[in-house]
Amino acid sequence: MKQLSWRVLPLVIWTLAVWVSRARNVLANNELTSWGLIGRLAVVGIFLLFGLAVLVQGIRRRNIQRLLGILAAWSIGYWLIRGGDILLDSQWSTGFKAVHTSLMFGTFALVALAIRKPNFR
Repeated sequence: MKQLSWRVLPLVIWTLAVWVSRARNVLANNELTSWGLIGRLAVVGIFLLFGLAVLVQGIRRRNIQRLLGILAAWSIGYWLIRGGDILLDSQWSTGFKAVHTSLMFGTFALVALAIRKPNFR
C-alpha cells in the first residue's frame, strides 16, 4: 500500500503550484476564445483534480497507489505530447521553450521519485 510520503509530496505540491499558476495565466489571457478558455481550463482542472485527490487520500491515510499512477501517467503523457509540440514548433521563442522544457523534465523527475518503490532491507 502506497501512502503519502516524502517521495510523493513534492510531485503533489509541484502539480498544484504549476497548474494554479497556469489557471491564472489562462484567466488573464483576453485573447482566448471561449472554446480556447474552456479547453485550457479543462486541462488545468484535470491536473488539479488528480493532485488534490492524491493529497486528500494521502492525508486520510488511504492507499494512493491507483490515484498516483493516474496522476503520473497523465503528467508524463501530457508533457510528452505538449512539450514535444512546443520544442518542435518554430512559433515559440527560445526562452519559452527553455521554461517549458524545465517544467517537463521537473515533472518527469518528480514522477520518477514518487512512483519509485522503496528499498526494503
